[in-house]
Amino acid sequence: MTNEDVALEFEQIADLLEIKGESAFRVNNYRRAARTIDDLDEDLSEIAARNELPALPGVGKSIAAKIQELLDTGAMGFRAELTQEVPETVLTLLEIPGLGPKKAAALWQKKSIATLDRLKTAIEAGELGDLKGFGKKTLATILSGIEFLQRAVGRTRLGDALEAAADLCGAISKMEGVTRVEQAGSLRRGCETAGNIDLLCRAENGKAVVEQFTRIPGVSKILAVDDAWGSVLFEWRPRKTIQVDLRVASSVSFGPAWQYFTGSKTHNARLARLATERGLRLDETALVDVKTKRTLPAPDEEAVYRALDLPWIPPELREDRGEFEPGAPPADLLRPEHIRGDLHMHTVASDGRSTVEEMAEAARALGYQYICITDHSQSSTIANGLTPERLEGMIAEVREVDRKIADIEVWIGTEVDIRADGSLDYEDELLARLDFVVASIHSGLSKDLKTNTDRTIAAIHNPYVNAIGHPTGRMINARKPMQLDIEAICREAAAAGAALEINAGPYRLDLKDEHARLARDLGAMLVVCTDAHGAERLDRITYGVTTARRAWLRKQDVLNTRSAKEIKQFVQAKRT
Repeated sequence: MTNEDVALEFEQIADLLEIKGESAFRVNNYRRAARTIDDLDEDLSEIAARNELPALPGVGKSIAAKIQELLDTGAMGFRAELTQEVPETVLTLLEIPGLGPKKAAALWQKKSIATLDRLKTAIEAGELGDLKGFGKKTLATILSGIEFLQRAVGRTRLGDALEAAADLCGAISKMEGVTRVEQAGSLRRGCETAGNIDLLCRAENGKAVVEQFTRIPGVSKILAVDDAWGSVLFEWRPRKTIQVDLRVASSVSFGPAWQYFTGSKTHNARLARLATERGLRLDETALVDVKTKRTLPAPDEEAVYRALDLPWIPPELREDRGEFEPGAPPADLLRPEHIRGDLHMHTVASDGRSTVEEMAEAARALGYQYICITDHSQSSTIANGLTPERLEGMIAEVREVDRKIADIEVWIGTEVDIRADGSLDYEDELLARLDFVVASIHSGLSKDLKTNTDRTIAAIHNPYVNAIGHPTGRMINARKPMQLDIEAICREAAAAGAALEINAGPYRLDLKDEHARLARDLGAMLVVCTDAHGAERLDRITYGVTTARRAWLRKQDVLNTRSAKEIKQFVQAKRT
């Protein structure tokens, strides 16, 4: 089990205890242990091997024994005992935005509600009118949250799906007879969520490969098999299952198969029509000359597109959104190596897990020219936001690290909260001393469209705000975006010289691809940042780059492809 898996177990145990009605002290013990585990830079199993689990902050002997049990067996007896008293399905109620353990406890204890479906039925039938704390507005919000979650059921976030796919590709590549394995489907196209994982491998004996595939550790159920295809359910983390489909193609048909199973359906339909116009037939098995019935050699995708008089089209663009037009795709479509620095990250000063120096060293290892430390501002109390006095201290600390570390510029900034009235969490005099300012909305996301739009625009026009962080505030599969006039935001950002962020965090990817493309079309600058809360997460920039590519962003459209000098000029231009 990974550290993240173990931390989730303890967080859920804390939820179950709180729902059961245990003391706040006991509940917080488990939450503190979860936070400690999630913050670790070292693998728990290595700490356990040295018998050092009890020494971890907030752990002790009792919780250490439970951690060891999880590492040894993948399960915990104490959790099983709790779920005998509190149905495990009650935890799904906590996925509803705004519904915490206390409300979940009331629903379970007083109305015997333990599932999303039962809660939805009870609200629609008017059964909760007598339950304290569940007024009409609250019930409407909960119902909206349930409907949002039900739409997300079966969809796995891009980052999680890629992690599972990487493990599977590694296992498949070692199978007898397999000479190549690749991702396909929505995952390869970089969609923000995946309904399943599509994989393709090259081998001449498909039946033998499929048989080996169904025996991969983690396969919990075989859904279907034939001589060149297998479909299974794969448990990639405890209680995290996703459908995986593996197709096997020969060396002759690998190119058409990889193109076809990457999709999208609309892109494939256009390709098929183009093939027909040229006297060819294109499907998942071959590219065939209809007149001679000869199969054209297509060992790779490039051969398929070349036969149709097309350049190879990057997978992220295969959505029939202009990729067939003359001059497409752009030659300078954004690539990870274009990124020269990261302008949004957090340290131990607020809610991060790494020091300024650790973040700088990790960024330097990635080849970056600059980074900006942007810890939370004072209103984000839950994230240990910095008071003005603490920010003063951070300015001095970052300046010292910048002097100390060679080959990279380390800047000081902030992720400053945008208040309900559009004002910022720090005075302009303090913001003026910073190198780069990200302004974000973290509270009041349920306000109406005009309120959210007005407060965002007010921040955009502050001369010291250089970027709007995760502009819609969404959390993929967990929280809907706030109501926002995106077109107005993009126009104002373009006019004011403020960038709009594509937050590369796999839970956010905000702005999403359609909005980022609109921003570019309206003249706004984009910036791709990780919002990393630990040095090990700076490499998540690739998720943001993928989203930017789906938005057709070129190198010139993204602020942090520019040099350090050009970033400083961008900041100064807005201030003057």
